[in-house]
Amino acid sequence: MKGDQGKVKSLQKRAVEKEKKGDFKGAIDKKSVSAEVAQENFFSLTFFLKVLPFVLFVSVPPLFKYEIEFVWSKISVAYLSILLSVPALIYLYFKNDRKISFNFPHTLIPVSAFIIWGIVSAFWAYNPYKTQNLAVMIAPGILSYLALQFLSLSERELKVIAIFTSFTSSVVSGYGILQLLGVFPMPPDQYGNPNPITTFGLSNFAVEYLLLAFPLTVAFAIVEKNPILKTIFIISSAITFGYIVGAKNRAGWVGTIVFLITLTMILLLHFSRKADWRKILKYFIPSFSASVVIIVLLLFYTDYGRSIIERFKTFVELGPGSSVSTRVLAWSGGIEMIKQNPVIGVGGGNFEIFSWRYAPRLLDEATMYTNTRVDKAHNEYLQIFADLGIIGFALFISIIFLVFKMYLEIFNAGGKKENEEFFFVSTGLFLGIFSTLAGASFNFSLQWPGSVIMFWFYIGFIELFHSRIRGEEYIEFDTHTSKWVTAGVSLLIFAGSLGFPCINGIPVCQGKKGFDKLSCDIRRFPCRASIGFFASRNLMLAEIYYRIAQWQKRFRNFDVAEKYYLASLQFDNPAERTYYDLAYLYLGKNGGMLNPRTLALLEETLKYVPYFGKGRRELGRMYIQLGQIDKGIEYVMSSTYSNPANIPEAYAIVANAYYMKGDYAKAIEYGQRAIAEIENSPSVKDYKLKIPERIFDENEVRFLALSAIGLSYAQLKDYEKAKGFLEAAKSIRPQDTRILVNLSTVYINLGKFDLAESILNSIEPQDYKEKGAKFFNLASLYAAKGDKDKAMEYLSLATEVDPSLIDRAYRDKFLKSILFDKEM
Repeated sequence: MKGDQGKVKSLQKRAVEKEKKGDFKGAIDKKSVSAEVAQENFFSLTFFLKVLPFVLFVSVPPLFKYEIEFVWSKISVAYLSILLSVPALIYLYFKNDRKISFNFPHTLIPVSAFIIWGIVSAFWAYNPYKTQNLAVMIAPGILSYLALQFLSLSERELKVIAIFTSFTSSVVSGYGILQLLGVFPMPPDQYGNPNPITTFGLSNFAVEYLLLAFPLTVAFAIVEKNPILKTIFIISSAITFGYIVGAKNRAGWVGTIVFLITLTMILLLHFSRKADWRKILKYFIPSFSASVVIIVLLLFYTDYGRSIIERFKTFVELGPGSSVSTRVLAWSGGIEMIKQNPVIGVGGGNFEIFSWRYAPRLLDEATMYTNTRVDKAHNEYLQIFADLGIIGFALFISIIFLVFKMYLEIFNAGGKKENEEFFFVSTGLFLGIFSTLAGASFNFSLQWPGSVIMFWFYIGFIELFHSRIRGEEYIEFDTHTSKWVTAGVSLLIFAGSLGFPCINGIPVCQGKKGFDKLSCDIRRFPCRASIGFFASRNLMLAEIYYRIAQWQKRFRNFDVAEKYYLASLQFDNPAERTYYDLAYLYLGKNGGMLNPRTLALLEETLKYVPYFGKGRRELGRMYIQLGQIDKGIEYVMSSTYSNPANIPEAYAIVANAYYMKGDYAKAIEYGQRAIAEIENSPSVKDYKLKIPERIFDENEVRFLALSAIGLSYAQLKDYEKAKGFLEAAKSIRPQDTRILVNLSTVYINLGKFDLAESILNSIEPQDYKEKGAKFFNLASLYAAKGDKDKAMEYLSLATEVDPSLIDRAYRDKFLKSILFDKEM
């Protein structure tokens, strides 16, 4: 300690001498001198404790995955990394004579308000668990932002953390390039496919992370003076750039182009402070021209370059299946959501809940072409506005504004030689943020682990660089205040990093009633409503068990799948997707027979995703099958508001439900509407495309609609109209016994006996009911023709198969007279 104090005095003396000579301006306080002392003690315990949490924070999450899980496992280790800042903070408190200091960030107030507003939004969010999940993902970055301001990191400590960021990005990029080349170091995933691109599971998530890391690596490549380190940074930058280009992620391309253009402008402006423009352009123009020539040659004269051009063309492609059209439609749905909830929004993380409700019909159809559903706005600004309203959006924009303002101040100070290294590293940090924000115009970068935790960490990082380069003093608390600040901040980071432990996961229920194990009242347990390691660990385990269950269900290992679904619910409950999949597992287990567990689980699903149109339609169809027709119709009709692509299918189901109910006028109305809605499909009407079968089977819908109309007209004795619709239905399903039997009835009543007999003789009954129906209509046919003996023969065969048909015979137009004559 005495040695450090001697160095402090020596450095203070030199600092005063420098200030007198006019070498630099600004106050030199004890804190900035202490930082210089720290630089001279590279291997000190202080250095190690302060740097370790952030080195792990920037290195481990991007590279880590647990088993088959890529999201929550990264968040879990991020929490554990930042937890290590607590002992570092306590150590500094005692080392500095029980005092602590704080770099007051310019963004602290809007960042705090933004986070608080997001948390409070859970009170009006339809599904607060979505808010909690989003909070679990964002919290590590916010905690790192806060911890950075208390640990008084020196220039060398900041540089070491930044270096590890650069190295990690090289590993992520190199791993991705190997996979692009067809080399898969990791084993196949749970579906037997080669392991997904990079350590992030998907290339677009890796690219979103690299948009933050790449600019920082480039900054070190420019500013580093050590030839070995400089070479490493240049190679790292090249690897990262190669992967970003090779991954063909368009949002990544947008961010990279913005980065390169902005970096070029900044460098030109910076060097113009030291050299004449003519000299700068003398070197810049040839370099720029050579770069353009190389890019043109690569794009137009290599196969891979031409594939990149084709990918670029998709920026302007329109129509169903087009990524651009999908995004534009998602934005229009988001705008409608904002119009309905402009001030406070729908609640953090609840965009995906309401996206069903506001999705335009073409979007609903378009997403089916790519077999995916847009539950994100694919525009971070729009999604923040929709989630948190104009209040949350204004707070977020104010944070970005302050970051830009800080960088402008850093840029202005960057002309001084002593600030140049800080200036370039700060430029890397700023351009990482700026590139991410540019890519976020087409993506949801701030809602995935690699980018979201690094984004807030970078803001905290740039706050420190801004304070250093501007010579701003830390707030130094007195001994009494330091004790409470240290205790409070340590407790906050400790509790926020760990959360509430749930030793046995989250209990599935409090008691048994109804169907076993899954019929309980769901309550919010503390661990389900918290952030921290335990919350992310629970979500991680739930995801792993859920994926294993899906895999087992695919192979019809229902008992094993059920075990894993229930295990998933122990760690993430309520979980609507698990309820939904379990519902169909129990349906499969029962051989397709409806059971109370299936219905109850589908009802539970809709509690948490009320605009899940497919679920509503399927549940409605089940209630109709069970004879609860009114309830079934209600569910099916409510599905049309949030699943407009399937309106024709819904109307066809409702048409048949009304036929079953005996409301033939309504059955005809909805049958006709179903057919009309097929033609009203934007895919069909505007783009002349056939509706994909994954939306619905057009022939099946037409059949359901035509048969409902035809059968209803038959019941109303309008046999001419019935004939046309039933013949149209028969053309779709020539062997459908129900249609053939009813069409024969129509022909009999129209006096077309030969056609009726031909159809009846072609029927090959599959069960006793079909056999009885065939014999009954043959009896009716012969009664209509006046052949009483044959009529009674077939009626006898019919009632022998199905005795209940005798009652129907007394109501039949032709058979009843024969039966009455026989009785007399």
